[in-house]
Amino acid sequence: MLKMERDYIDQYGNIPSDYDGRLNHLLGTVDLSKTKISVFDKIKKILSIKWKTISFTIYLLPKATPRPRVGSAGIFYVKGAKDNKEFLKKHIIDQNPEIIFTPVKFTCISYLPIPKTMSSTEKIAAELGFIRPISKPDWDNVGKAYCDMIQGLLIYDDSLIVDGVSKKFYSIKPRIEITLSWMEDFDSDFNRKKMLKKKGGMNK
Repeated sequence: MLKMERDYIDQYGNIPSDYDGRLNHLLGTVDLSKTKISVFDKIKKILSIKWKTISFTIYLLPKATPRPRVGSAGIFYVKGAKDNKEFLKKHIIDQNPEIIFTPVKFTCISYLPIPKTMSSTEKIAAELGFIRPISKPDWDNVGKAYCDMIQGLLIYDDSLIVDGVSKKFYSIKPRIEITLSWMEDFDSDFNRKKMLKKKGGMNK
């Protein structure tokens, strides 16, 4: 048995695998009599939180995040990351001047150039979305590139992304379409305290 398997079993082996079992196990470890509101009231409050959404299109050729490089001072950097942020700041940032600190849903749809060697009918089918790219860049690397682009400008950190989607299509006009949805309020006191502490540190 691998060490990572042993460590997992040591820490989580006694917790049931099925949903009902996990919930019963959790209920057996907490004292609900000390809580100010019921679990159902808490969930109802979370579900009542509204979400804001912005969408924008980046008219550039979709590119994946390159491997980090080591500069002359021994500091790691990602080639092109600075240019990406400058582009976003110049063309997009005025849509949402406030940096987001609450949970975020991120959708990145990349439109790669239609290959010239495709037949005429294939090109039309590709533009309509029926033929999809199965070549580089990888879907996850493209999504990561644009997560990094918005980090520090639109969202505080990409760890805020709780739901991420990255899709690849073809088009005669290459581009990247980004949609961000975020909660107007925090979903828990735990996350509120955690992020407000970071926000306070950022403003110092």
